[in-house]
Amino acid sequence: MTWKRPESVPFPSVWHTFQAKDTESDQLVTYRVQDLPEERFEEAIAHMMEHFVYDEPTCRAKNIVSEQKSVDEIADLWREFVKLHLVIVCFKEGSDEIAGMNMLYVSQQSDKEEYECKGTIWRCIYDLVDYTMKQANIYERYGVDKYLGAMGLSVAPKYRGRGIATEILRARIPLCKAVGLPLTSTCFTAIGSQAAAAKAGYEETYVVSYEDMSKIDERFVFPNVNTKYVKCMSKRVE
Repeated sequence: MTWKRPESVPFPSVWHTFQAKDTESDQLVTYRVQDLPEERFEEAIAHMMEHFVYDEPTCRAKNIVSEQKSVDEIADLWREFVKLHLVIVCFKEGSDEIAGMNMLYVSQQSDKEEYECKGTIWRCIYDLVDYTMKQANIYERYGVDKYLGAMGLSVAPKYRGRGIATEILRARIPLCKAVGLPLTSTCFTAIGSQAAAAKAGYEETYVVSYEDMSKIDERFVFPNVNTKYVKCMSKRVE
């Protein structure tokens, strides 16, 4: 990943604020979505390891936590993401507890080096995502040479049911505007994140069922997945 955040864009910046229910009552409180501060990098990785790898459908179906090599590789990939100063995190006002976060990166057409992973489970999941994004044909379809991508959207259990995932996805747009990215696009593997993206105004760029994916590659069999489709969903920055 050769992209660099423009030095003219202050870091960390707040990208979005919204009102949602408190965790202790039905009272509305303010939440903010901002850049992940450098001093919280490892805490953010720990959050993803505590929640995402157990909740995301393909990770759960393949029991990725049973293969340490795969777990280590996905953590190392996230560590590369946070170095880009693009990862966003949601906090409730008055609290420094991570309510939710999105592991973001920039995909550039000019980046030719292929990412390689050695863990069997992580390679399978990564290849599923990679196949979906290649079928979506983002660069040509939208006429762009780079876009904001993501690999990991998580909301902590106590903060769920408040629309936080939707608001995190909305926060990508002002972030993109500030750093000069014309589009954001992601492979969403869970029905919850797909619904959140739709609410945030993302369109379906490419859709394939898990059943059909199992016919494309025998590795793409994910037992007990309760989501019917894998969806690449995108939103132009206007």
